Amino acid sequence: MKIMVLVNEYTPEALQRRKDIIRASTSQGVELGFTEIKGSGGGKAVTDLHRALVVPAAGQAAIAAEKAGYDAVVAWGTLDLGVEEGRHLVDIPLIGPGRIATVMASTLCQRFAVIAYSRNLVTMFRKSIRAWHLEPWAVSYRYVDMPPMEMPDHKDEVREKFVAAAKAAVKENDAELILPLGYSIVPLTLKASDLAEEIGVPVFDPLPVTMRIAEALAASGFKNSRAAYPKVQL
Repeated sequence: MKIMVLVNEYTPEALQRRKDIIRASTSQGVELGFTEIKGSGGGKAVTDLHRALVVPAAGQAAIAAEKAGYDAVVAWGTLDLGVEEGRHLVDIPLIGPGRIATVMASTLCQRFAVIAYSRNLVTMFRKSIRAWHLEPWAVSYRYVDMPPMEMPDHKDEVREKFVAAAKAAVKENDAELILPLGYSIVPLTLKASDLAEEIGVPVFDPLPVTMRIAEALAASGFKNSRAAYPKVQL
């Protein structure tokens, strides 16, 4: 089985850290490929305009992955950049971690709190969760107010801000689960299980669940629905 991961543009060191954490979240025996999406500006995707600008490159990368024999494509990051649009272009499953994480969170509790990087990203996730019809479960949106590329060097500060935001969501909004939408928080900087112990409710790690679902869909021979995503030729 071969899975292609579409990653944003990062420094070599930052990119390697992400490759390592993806490999650690994937089953043994799965072959991983990585394609860097030019123009994605790792960690700077904070508006719908940016989303639109990334779509063509992500779509072309998905087409190339299918032609190269990959069985599934996973978008990097929980904004699901290029996922909806790319499904018109390829038959192999194209996986959006943000939607998967949010759907899974809704199956594990009745009330979850989203924690993102910034206020702008909260705005983006509000739109996405509304579009996915999961608003009733999302009872709080909070953020740590730190650029993702700075987080590895400020681990203690990230943890302090995250825990404070999560505890406030539990106390003020009766959140039953914390959903970090931003891989630079969890799992790149912090570990979900460690956070859960301190906060008192589960903290969801989107990455391993995303990779396992990609594996399952690829193994099943699943193809994108042409009723939902009519095929388009570029």
